Amino acid sequence: MSLLELIDVMHRLTRIHYKILRIMEWNLRRFEYIPLQFLAKKIGIKPNKLESIMDFLVKNKLIKKKKSDYIGYALTYKGLDCLAIKDLGEFGVITKVGPKIGMGKEGDIWVAYLNNKPRIIKLFRISQKSFRRIKIHRHYYIPKRTYSWLELSIKSAYREFRALNILHQNNVSVPRPIARKKHAIVMDYIDGVELVKAKLEDPETIFDRIMQEIRKAYDVGIIHADLSEFNIMVIREGKVYIFDWPQYITKTHPEAKYYLTRDINQITKYFARKYLLEKNTTKKIIEKYFKDIKDISIRESL
Repeated sequence: MSLLELIDVMHRLTRIHYKILRIMEWNLRRFEYIPLQFLAKKIGIKPNKLESIMDFLVKNKLIKKKKSDYIGYALTYKGLDCLAIKDLGEFGVITKVGPKIGMGKEGDIWVAYLNNKPRIIKLFRISQKSFRRIKIHRHYYIPKRTYSWLELSIKSAYREFRALNILHQNNVSVPRPIARKKHAIVMDYIDGVELVKAKLEDPETIFDRIMQEIRKAYDVGIIHADLSEFNIMVIREGKVYIFDWPQYITKTHPEAKYYLTRDINQITKYFARKYLLEKNTTKKIIEKYFKDIKDISIRESL
């Protein structure tokens, strides 16, 4: 089911459907599958009557059902999408959802609108595939603690929204964050092209601007930690925007210098490979912005 199809389903949901979905969200940490009896008590409906209501939500893939041991239900990403979109609409952040424009490592990217003004909505989708990356360098992952994928997605959205706010307030070139609800972030629409798809007329200048933005982020205490040609956007005027920040680390992190060097290295190698920027050129630009930082080996970045 696409997000556009989900909107059609939402038109058929009643107050009781949303109440059920919200109770299920509030209990993500407590249950893997919420018992029917528990839901019936919370909502004040007899279990046999509630089960028929739940079947409608199951049919529309907003929840899933298990029957072994006991009858229980779990929220799906579509159910969480439903709550996030409803909240964003009620808070006057978006008035409609447009087409899907991308799929990242951890989420889907859609165009949304406030009246006729385009915005970007990012819906996080943490899965088993991305779980190993989370364990490696995200401080909110606690070993031996069980999280649902939905809960991790909510935490990722919170983290990225927080990072975007700090960066934007300090004039780092990132999309302006507008709102966050659940696992969804709404931000400004950037009319540009990803660096990997761009054909730069002046690659040296763009490389310089990217290094400048990396340094500006570092100066406010944030390191991207997964920077590449896939999460940098270039607009027509030559300005660059850096996006996808949920995995960021702070410069007080024990491995901060390693991840800073790796970010620089990734971009340097890309420009050397695609635009044949010479080592002396990239080295000079890197030294302009990072020479004063101790324990970062500029040579490792070339």
